Amino acid sequence: MRSPGSSASSESPPKSSRSEQVANMSAETASADRVVRGALRTRPRVTLGMPLYNAERYLAQAFDGLLAQDFGDFEIVVSDNASTDCTWSLCQDYAARDPRIRLYRSTENLGAAYNYNRTVELARAPLFKWVAYDDVCSPTLLSRCVETLDAAGPRTVLAYPRTLLIDDDGAEIGPYRDGLDLRSPHAFRRVAGFARNWSLCNAVFGVVRTDVLRSTGMIRPYVSSDVVLLAELAAIGRFREVPERLFRRRIHAGSSRQSGKDLATAAHWFDTRRPAGGRPPKVRLPRRVTSALLSAPLPWHDRIGSTAAFLSVWGYRKTHIRASHLKHALLDRTRTPAATEAP
Repeated sequence: MRSPGSSASSESPPKSSRSEQVANMSAETASADRVVRGALRTRPRVTLGMPLYNAERYLAQAFDGLLAQDFGDFEIVVSDNASTDCTWSLCQDYAARDPRIRLYRSTENLGAAYNYNRTVELARAPLFKWVAYDDVCSPTLLSRCVETLDAAGPRTVLAYPRTLLIDDDGAEIGPYRDGLDLRSPHAFRRVAGFARNWSLCNAVFGVVRTDVLRSTGMIRPYVSSDVVLLAELAAIGRFREVPERLFRRRIHAGSSRQSGKDLATAAHWFDTRRPAGGRPPKVRLPRRVTSALLSAPLPWHDRIGSTAAFLSVWGYRKTHIRASHLKHALLDRTRTPAATEAP
């Protein structure tokens, strides 16, 4: 039976021989193989590492923000820590649409420190950026950070944009001042500047040179290890702050970095071997920063100078904070109305 619209005089194309079909298939396979091998040989400029655990609420917004970047030479490495919600299926949906997304999944939750570091280990690009599921990247974030690193040269190891804080629903809370534009050629001055100004550590979500990041201890399995990492990076090289507010950090009750969480819960988030409701760990920040700086890949005088700079500024900062707390406590006492005596 003819298909509708066909004419009686139309002729079928001549059938090719079996050998010709095999030859054509072989040529097509070889061509496809060359394309695949070429793609595997081509490294992207940036790896975006997404460590995830039960991230379904904001994950689509995070993916959409990355895929809308005006700088497209990147890969997304997703490491799912055995999520129990719809996180994995969402990742599969996005990976089916974009071949730049590579998916990896653990069989159990091994903690955030392991998961963050795994994305670095899997990275193929010379530049790297961590992406939290609940934050939003403006479309020009990657291009501006990459431009800044390229222009600054290899002695600059990290570029990060200014921050805008947002709430659960994405409404603006307000701008945040990071103050970590550390351009001094001297390691001890950069570390002193970091010790003086760090707070939320938003710069850890900037774009960093992958080889430099791998030379550090990366995210260690304890609370405030992002502080330790940034101190170590500041000792190794310079930081540049991109003046536009291109990073939208979400502050909400479920945030893994929410300061309202108790220390035991936060410690369990970093390392699931610690019990969630156990005894709160001691915060040994000066000791841990000292250990990281003294083992950094630097000449001995830079290691010692950076360590001394951090401890000096940190000691002053802690003393200033304690004095401020004492001042407010005394003011509160003087403002308390005296009890009136009964007649």
